[in-house]
Amino acid sequence: MNCSSTNGRINIAGPNMDQFQLYDKIPTNNESSTFHDAMIGNMTESNLSRAFFSKENIQIVQNGVRAGVYKMSNGEYVIDNQNCDTLKVIMRSVFLQSSTNQPNNIMQQIQALNDLVIEYCVKHIYSEARSYIIYKKDVSTMYTPIDRPTQPDYDNKTLELKPWF
Repeated sequence: MNCSSTNGRINIAGPNMDQFQLYDKIPTNNESSTFHDAMIGNMTESNLSRAFFSKENIQIVQNGVRAGVYKMSNGEYVIDNQNCDTLKVIMRSVFLQSSTNQPNNIMQQIQALNDLVIEYCVKHIYSEARSYIIYKKDVSTMYTPIDRPTQPDYDNKTLELKPWF
C-alpha cells in the first residue's frame, strides 16, 4: 500500500515504529499440538478423531488455509499460521457436524473434513484481511468533503414586480 500522502488521523499504513513499549513481549508458542480433549463430553474417541485432531493433520490444515488465502487473493496476501486454539474450535465444530464416523476409509473422511475446515477458514480470513487493508487506507487518509453548493445562473431570470402588490 503506497500512501505517501497520508493526511488522515494516523499513519498505520507504514511499518510499525514502536516509540515505547506498553506491554511485555512474552513469546507465545503457536505451534500446533495434538488436540486430546476434542471428544470429551460428546463422543467416544475413535481412530478417525485421533487422526483428524493429530498434530500433523492440524499442520496440514494450517498449510491449506495459508495456500487457500494466497490463491484467493491472487498472490496479494501472504498470511502466517493461524491461532491453533481457534483452528481447533473450528475443526471440532466441523467434525461434530459433518463426520460420518465410518470405521473404514479414514483418509478419505479426513480429507473431506479438512476440505470443509479449509473452505470455511479461507473465506473468513480473506474477507477479514481485505477489510483490514481497506480500514488501514481509510484511517490513514482523510475524507474529501463535498463542495459547497453553487447556484446555477440560467439567464438571471427573476420575477417581475407588479404594481398591484
